Amino acid sequence: MGAGGERDAIGLSVATGRYSDLRPAPMSRRTLSVVLAVALIALAIPAAAYAVITTLSNPSDTNATASCPGTTETPCTVVSRTTAMQVKVGNTATPFKVTTAGRIVGWQITLSSPTAAQTKYFDANEGGTSQAAISVVHQVKGLDYKLEYESPVIHLQPYFGQTADFPLTTSVAVKPGDVIALTVPTWVPALELQAGRKAAWRASRNKTQCTSVGVETAQTVPGSVLQYYCIYRTALVDYKAIEISTP
Repeated sequence: MGAGGERDAIGLSVATGRYSDLRPAPMSRRTLSVVLAVALIALAIPAAAYAVITTLSNPSDTNATASCPGTTETPCTVVSRTTAMQVKVGNTATPFKVTTAGRIVGWQITLSSPTAAQTKYFDANEGGTSQAAISVVHQVKGLDYKLEYESPVIHLQPYFGQTADFPLTTSVAVKPGDVIALTVPTWVPALELQAGRKAAWRASRNKTQCTSVGVETAQTVPGSVLQYYCIYRTALVDYKAIEISTP
């Protein structure tokens, strides 16, 4: 998969498609204004309440590059059949941990551009078409996390090569210590590779499953507790969540 232990760990963690010499089109950026407008109306927050809007996201890493369609040296690589949480980016730890009580009102994901051949390969080998949802988990002890909430699953293939926003029809309450994760029952091209050595994400896999990308390990049962033992370095999972604080 490439030189270096960090790169090899990433290669073992995810499914790898076939290389194509096609390059991704520039990713279009869609505003969050629609998400926030819908959320503010739904929550009926008066201006005097001074609610704070927070985007839980990864800090920028200028070295990171979109994973698909990839190159011969860095093949197209995706998150597959697991629930992922970014735990470190540079000097920032747990960027998706909630610090203030509020409500999650929407989420965002940036998707790279796998080729048609790569998409066909992943569809056939990773349980179906590209899908994901946003989840709220809470640490029970050590690396064990309980699933508090999962949003409706979204079919993502129409959004390849774009940044897409998804408002939640019903916002979900979160509290300090909750962690926002990305649940992927099939696969998503939402990785940025070649990030700094301090970049790392964990998957809902126990220590015997770190290379078992063909096994479904996504945390989808409400109230279930799973271990997030497997850690994969030098990569970012490219998603965000939008929180409106409780006034």
